[in-house]
Amino acid sequence: MKRFILSLVLGLALGGFSATDAAAQGGGLNIGVVDMQECLNQYYKTKIEVEGVNAIAKEKQKEIDSKRGDYEALTTRAASLDEKARDTSLSAEQRQAAFNELQGIMQERMAKGREISEAERRAQQEIIEARQKMEQTLVASIRELVNAKSAAKGLDLVYDKSFLPKANKVILFTSEKVPDITAEIIAELNKDAPATN
Repeated sequence: MKRFILSLVLGLALGGFSATDAAAQGGGLNIGVVDMQECLNQYYKTKIEVEGVNAIAKEKQKEIDSKRGDYEALTTRAASLDEKARDTSLSAEQRQAAFNELQGIMQERMAKGREISEAERRAQQEIIEARQKMEQTLVASIRELVNAKSAAKGLDLVYDKSFLPKANKVILFTSEKVPDITAEIIAELNKDAPATN
């Protein structure tokens, strides 16, 4: 399964606490981390959704391939007519007839080429939109679970560590004392996963 690269850097201030509030209450700020990318990769619904997007892409490609077949047939026909129009062994009338038919075929071929380009553009847009919708839906589900799990564990702040250390320059080091709730989130996400053979 292809891994999705999602630019998700979560800073979830949970429970309405701030560092100042925590200090005022005499306690420290409870911080946790989660790997949202790993949660997404391991979520059983991700594979199902990816297969759905791939099915859309396959169907669109089938439609485009059919149009390409028509285009290639027109190209072959045009080449044959061009050869006939240039054949000096044929009468002038036969050559003119071939040339006239060639003109019509070339116009049809150009129209088919434009049709293919438009179909490719539309297909690409539909696939992008389907993928974005899929990612938004899955991430929203994971984020909701992260919020609930973090609140239950009394965490005040949870950072996404997916892109350490490249993209997320805020977190340079995480000690073992900082709870990582990734495994718990993945387990919860997959608790209703169908049995695999």
